[in-house]
Amino acid sequence: MKKVRKQDLEELIALYYRDFIELVADDEFEKTVTVDINSIYISVIDQRDFDDEEVKMEVMQDFANELKKITFGNLEVTYKGAKKEGNSCLSWMYIANAYEVEED
Repeated sequence: MKKVRKQDLEELIALYYRDFIELVADDEFEKTVTVDINSIYISVIDQRDFDDEEVKMEVMQDFANELKKITFGNLEVTYKGAKKEGNSCLSWMYIANAYEVEED
């Protein structure tokens, strides 16, 4: 099992997610997207606005497929969801991690 630093893994996912979904200004991205690594899974929570839940889910599936490919299967999205109610938008993904994560 390959060892990776927690900060490096968070940055890899955040940067790849940011580039994959769409280009977003740094300050907006930091306010609306969080990546959290715990002992069970990695979560990516996105509070940015989207128009259609089905389209959002398709984009997230494309991201999941590419993430698995670029990490040679070491990161795999196991669950994803999207919900829009009025002005509130939320999408989330849980990512299984096959890396051994070292604290910084």
